[in-house]
Amino acid sequence: MKKFLSSLFVLALLAGLNTACSESSQEKAGQAVEQAKDAVKDAAQNAADATEDAVKDAAQKASDQADKFDPAKHFAEIDTNGDGKVSKDEFAAHFKDEFTKKDANKDGKLDKNECKKTDKFDTDKDGFVNADEFAKGHENMFTQIDADKSGDFSKDEFMNFMKQKMAKQGDKKGKCGAGKCGDGKCGGGK
Repeated sequence: MKKFLSSLFVLALLAGLNTACSESSQEKAGQAVEQAKDAVKDAAQNAADATEDAVKDAAQKASDQADKFDPAKHFAEIDTNGDGKVSKDEFAAHFKDEFTKKDANKDGKLDKNECKKTDKFDTDKDGFVNADEFAKGHENMFTQIDADKSGDFSKDEFMNFMKQKMAKQGDKKGKCGAGKCGDGKCGGGK
C-alpha cells in the first residue's frame, strides 16, 4: 500500500509539474502571439505612413510644377504631332496621361492632395475625381479654349485662355493679373 501511495504521489507530482509546464508554455505562446500581433500592427502603420508620405510628396511635386508652369511649353507637350494645333484627341490623350500621373496612390481616383480642382471636377460630390469626371472637366476646358469653335485650338487660342485663367487666379489670390488688383493698382501704382 505504501508503494501504491508513493507511486500515486509521484504521479500526482509529475502531473502537477506537467500542468505547470503546460501553463508556462501556454503563457509564453500567448505572449508570442501578442508580440506577433503588435509587429503586424506596426508594419501596417509603417506602410500606411509610407503611402501617406508618397501621396504628400507627389502632391508637393505637382504643386512645385504648377508654380513653374510654362503655357508655351505645355502647349507643345499637348500638340503631339507638332502641327501647331491641338485636336480633341490630342487633348483627351494628354489629360488621360495627366490623370494617371496625378493618381499617386493608384486607386483610380484623385483626392484633394492629388488634384487641386477636385471641387470643380467632382460632379458626383463624393470628394474624389474619377477618370470620367477628369475627362469631362477637360472636355469643357477644350470648348473654352477653342475660341473660334473650329474643333481644335491654336497656340494663340491656348495662350489667350491661359492669360485669362491666370489673371482670374491672380485676382482671387490678391495678386496682380492682367493689370488688375484689389485697388486697381498694379506694379508700383500703374
